[in-house]
Amino acid sequence: MKILSIFLLGLLVMGSMALTGCLDDPEETEDTLLRMGFAWPTEIDPATGTDKSSTTAFTNLYDPLVFPTQEGVKPWIAEDWDISEDGTVYTFNIREDVTFHSGRDLTAEDVYFSMERLVTMGEGFAHLFADYIDLDASQVVDDHTVEFVIHEPRGVFLPSLVRLYIVDKEEILENAVEGGTFEYEPWGNDLGRDYLITNDAGSGPYQAYEVVVEDHVYMRRFDDYWGEMHENAPDEFRMLALGEAATERTMFRRGELEITSEWLPYEQVELIAEQEGGVKGAYPEGGAFFGMMHTRKPPLDCVHVRRALAYAYDYDSQIDDIFPESELMQGIVPVQLGGALDLEMPRMDREAAMAELEQSQYYPEIIDNPDDYEIEASWTGEVAATERAASLLGEAGDALGLNVRIARYAWGSLIDAMYDEDESPHVAMVWVTAHYPEAGSLLEARYHSRNARSWEQNEWLQDDEIDSLIDEALSEPDLETRYQLYADIQEKLFELMPSLFLHTQYSMHVMQPYIEWPHVENPEEEALAGIGFNIDLRRIGVTPPGER
Repeated sequence: MKILSIFLLGLLVMGSMALTGCLDDPEETEDTLLRMGFAWPTEIDPATGTDKSSTTAFTNLYDPLVFPTQEGVKPWIAEDWDISEDGTVYTFNIREDVTFHSGRDLTAEDVYFSMERLVTMGEGFAHLFADYIDLDASQVVDDHTVEFVIHEPRGVFLPSLVRLYIVDKEEILENAVEGGTFEYEPWGNDLGRDYLITNDAGSGPYQAYEVVVEDHVYMRRFDDYWGEMHENAPDEFRMLALGEAATERTMFRRGELEITSEWLPYEQVELIAEQEGGVKGAYPEGGAFFGMMHTRKPPLDCVHVRRALAYAYDYDSQIDDIFPESELMQGIVPVQLGGALDLEMPRMDREAAMAELEQSQYYPEIIDNPDDYEIEASWTGEVAATERAASLLGEAGDALGLNVRIARYAWGSLIDAMYDEDESPHVAMVWVTAHYPEAGSLLEARYHSRNARSWEQNEWLQDDEIDSLIDEALSEPDLETRYQLYADIQEKLFELMPSLFLHTQYSMHVMQPYIEWPHVENPEEEALAGIGFNIDLRRIGVTPPGER
């Protein structure tokens, strides 16, 4: 309910908040625009959101402590760091040339506060740190040095810090609300939660100037940004709540949309590219499409029923007919993530599926009286392709004599349902992308009990052994040993088959020909494994109108 709570709170705003000093409408100037479609809602508070549109907003409004690369992480707000011999003390030296959008200098105090706020609020990416960080022992050493102490060695602490987005402490506390819906102790206020629904408090390359919670986020380029920018980085970035193919095609034709959303059916992407003069492109992001099977809801509480569905699904058709830019899964997590293990994954074999079903405690009643064992497979109304994927699951059930009913959910309603064990559907067809570029990121997000009540899980596995193995792996400081622990976890999950492992996610878009986007044009060298980091306006160019 947490994500929905902030969304519903934001709806009460029912309007936009313009920041003081915002510039003229670029449609009346020579400024360059980049307008792009996204699934909604979008949260711009880096302590609450985790989905694609929200993390894209974070990438452009905020700076993280360190930044992801294909090899690991690189210095960013932290220009260098030291790690104690026992692996529990991290000392970060903070850049001295970073200015917040408010005009204040970014200091180590802001870095410490950003961690404190995230952990205190306990949402978004807080689960990456909350159980490990010792805030009482951590300290601000001086204006440009911060020391984070963790309770025990945690090998993934450093790569996780790509999700510590630095916020302006003074800006937030000046705008914090007392006595409202949320109040965090010992602060006695909402830590700027209400304010950050429609404002940002970042130092990133763009600054929010208009947010209508249910419709759009508008950002202007921040002139005092400290980092490098593409020479033709857009003057304005407009994130739009879209996803309907006809609307996006019309907007693209009229020059009102520079990049389509990633959720359009493939045939519509092809039409826009071929008939409207667009350029098609796709990139992997370290994510995958899963059929999340509720392991505590009959009949999917039986592993043999889950395996039967896994062997009955038509994997080739989903690639050929629905997601041709994607690739079949070769394991539990995508191959782009460090520590991913190749496994002999299920492929359509109806005989093997029936053999599994016959071993189930529900056989033969499950096919003699299928209505008594209905399996609900959800699909997301905003993403038409999920209906087709759910239909393939329905066909797989029909082939076995099972009753698989597909059900349409609005994305917000599905999120709401997935927070409740009783309300969660039998199967949720959902994409999940890594938070940082290691297998452990998805293994924790997808299968650890502490993340069960989130949109990233519908399995309700809650397996003590899996939890313990994940914790052990994430704590291991030695990379090779950590990867071996990841392999052990993946093998155990393969035996449990809590999910349908459908395909590795490739985000697919159509661009106007005057857009330069290296992550799409050269994904092998440029694409990053981490949700939201590939739509980085620092790296994207928009050719000025007079030069097209």
